[in-house]
Amino acid sequence: MKTLPLNKKENGKATVVCQGKEVSVHSTCVFCAHCAGIRVNRRVTPNPYAQSLRGSKGGLPMDQHLMEGMMMFNTVIEDKSSTDIECADDAGTGFATLSRRR
Repeated sequence: MKTLPLNKKENGKATVVCQGKEVSVHSTCVFCAHCAGIRVNRRVTPNPYAQSLRGSKGGLPMDQHLMEGMMMFNTVIEDKSSTDIECADDAGTGFATLSRRR
């Protein structure tokens, strides 16, 4: 498990360095299978979007659950106490989408 420090900018954008590139946390990490959570002070909050995706059973309410998970992820990132993203990409493969079609 590696820790990616959050780089918060004045305009509200939060980024991390992934695979040598600076990427947006709001549009990349939230949808990445390697995102294990967000470090807030000393505790790690699991990725709310991933939890919503794994816990959904499909159907119409699924969209609502995913939107709530994404909004919760963004809320935790915007918290002044959030400092890092916990990343489970020890192999260094980079972004891997959570919602792969089979």
